[in-house]
Amino acid sequence: MKKIFLLSAVALMTLAACDDYEDQFNLGSAITDVKKGTEIVLADADYATIAGLPANKALAAKLDEASGTTAYTEALGKLGKQKYFNEFITPDQFIPAFISTKYKEADTGSRFKVTYNVFKEKSAYLADFDKLKGEYTLTAEDYENAWGGASSAKYLTPKTESKLKDVLKKAKADAAEGDIVVVNYAYSDFEPAGGGETPAENYNKISEVVANTEGGEYSVKGIVCATYKTGFLLYDKTGYILVYKKSDVNVGDEVAVTGTTTKYGGLMQFPARDTDLNIELIKKGKEPNFKHPSAKTYVAADFEAYAQKPVVEYITYKGNLSITTNSKGNKYYNVTIDGTEKQGSLANVPDGLVDENLNGKNIVVYGYSIGATGTDNKFLNTMVVSCAEATPAGAAKAKAIARATANGGVNRSVVYRFDGKAWKVYSVDKVDVIAAQPEWYAMIGNNTVSKPAAYFPALLQREYPFAKDEQKAAVVYRKSDTEMAVVEFNYTVANGWTQATSYVQESATFVQKEAGFKAIPNAYYSNTFLDGDGGFTIYDIERDASLSYIWQITSQYGWKGGAFNNSTKKCTKSESWIVSPTINLTNAENPEIVFDEAMNKMGTDPALKVRDYIKVMVSTNFEGDVKAAKWDELDVQNGTNGNSWDFVTVTPISLVKYIGKPVHIAFKYLSTEAVAPTYEVKNLVVSEHQEEEAE
Repeated sequence: MKKIFLLSAVALMTLAACDDYEDQFNLGSAITDVKKGTEIVLADADYATIAGLPANKALAAKLDEASGTTAYTEALGKLGKQKYFNEFITPDQFIPAFISTKYKEADTGSRFKVTYNVFKEKSAYLADFDKLKGEYTLTAEDYENAWGGASSAKYLTPKTESKLKDVLKKAKADAAEGDIVVVNYAYSDFEPAGGGETPAENYNKISEVVANTEGGEYSVKGIVCATYKTGFLLYDKTGYILVYKKSDVNVGDEVAVTGTTTKYGGLMQFPARDTDLNIELIKKGKEPNFKHPSAKTYVAADFEAYAQKPVVEYITYKGNLSITTNSKGNKYYNVTIDGTEKQGSLANVPDGLVDENLNGKNIVVYGYSIGATGTDNKFLNTMVVSCAEATPAGAAKAKAIARATANGGVNRSVVYRFDGKAWKVYSVDKVDVIAAQPEWYAMIGNNTVSKPAAYFPALLQREYPFAKDEQKAAVVYRKSDTEMAVVEFNYTVANGWTQATSYVQESATFVQKEAGFKAIPNAYYSNTFLDGDGGFTIYDIERDASLSYIWQITSQYGWKGGAFNNSTKKCTKSESWIVSPTINLTNAENPEIVFDEAMNKMGTDPALKVRDYIKVMVSTNFEGDVKAAKWDELDVQNGTNGNSWDFVTVTPISLVKYIGKPVHIAFKYLSTEAVAPTYEVKNLVVSEHQEEEAE
């Protein structure tokens, strides 16, 4: 024993002369190696490594023995190829061995944030398409029957599109329940011979409004057909009118506008200077159901004529683009037209709509003419729908983006399903199910699509210019001359449209304890509120009878609360809550909440405090009655000042007090007859606190 001890002592003395001996040996508590939030993103090759680790093979065998199957070993063997975890090979069980191998010297207390792939079930609705029966294209007889002798038009309009179910019932007399078919037909937004539906009672026809060139007070209702930075164009099938006010309406939305008209650029528009304007969203539209009318091609002579008599219409023209910026930073997009001194002026162009690289190049423009301005009406103002370089490919691209329709020939495809009694447009909750449109095939240059992932993302981006994070779309398309198929796509702000995969990416923090690793989800709740209510529910405790609502969900500002009556211009006394779904903090270690908020119209009285009007609350016993539950108010720091529309991110608020419990988060809005501010909240996240320092 003595001899062994002496040898060990000599060995240690020798090592003491080496500067790096502490990197070679872990001598108990004298040396520590605590990892503080090290991030690991699993690469494709890592899944094969995880599958091959002896510790994981032993774990799978142990789980097989307990279950009396070989499912775990079989699933582990597939992990390297599939590159995602599933219900058998779970990340919380099989990632720890990988971390231990990668960081052998890490001590108790080390934290690793790991990002990995997890299996995702195929969307249930896709099973419906096992009964996809192909296509049906309307015939001349079908159009005749749809119009019932009222017109000889070889296309459908909003007035006759509802007849499609009758057309299909006759054409597909042997249909079985669940059968799905793609219907192709010609379509126009406008009724033949200038006919159209009469706007709803109590609303003025736009044609009558714009005819009064002296201006007046009117209420109109119509569909938004185009937008720009400072307003939108509205039509009701009798005419168009420009609404010059920034709003969050989108193309296809049904909107009511009340205000006073005025003339600008030779055309009537809303509002007159220093007058009130009310914009009400009646029904949210869905791209790509909205279609523009046929585009009228403008050349030099048309520009000259337009200067004498402006009119709103959907047009296309070619010219050379010049992008300039004035001393105030305002950009101007002017298009020089061959054969005339008149120019096209792309008005209030939304960010990103016109490629800055097109400056100095010949372009093709699609959009709506909205008046003439400048000396001798030099500029034809255009609300742009699409813009591209005037090459053959670019022109085709611009036309595809614009989705211009023609009265003759097929230009629309819609997915229909037979429910056993009638044919109906196929729809499913939270997914836009559409057919690949005729212009898609034209742009691709083929009547079939063999690689949808190569083409559809770009086409979906054009069809859904206002796509929101996590939006979903399913496209039914012609895979071959005899086969139809469906493919699902997801949209994210980071990656745009991508084909849906069999897995989703998730993250968790693995904390090394004395007994092994504990997996903690990085986010217990996360929602922007820009594409839905996030599962929050409204509870009005007190609401003035003059108000239709206090809280509403908006696509630009998230949840928005306010009790100011815009009609009477009065504040109202109120109390209204929005309450989250259950947020489970059972396995949390250091949870916190953070969100973006804005409030305006609180007033400058120093006695007024933001938290007198908006309170952030937490409950552990909420069961549907906000008054019966016990609520704690959170201390919100560095939030809104109460008099700005600018969003600010509050300082993260600790929820450590609620570890081990399911909770509900609520925003409690209060107002008085003297003060009724508007409050907005978005980007709410409940997650684990992240260490500021990381190795």
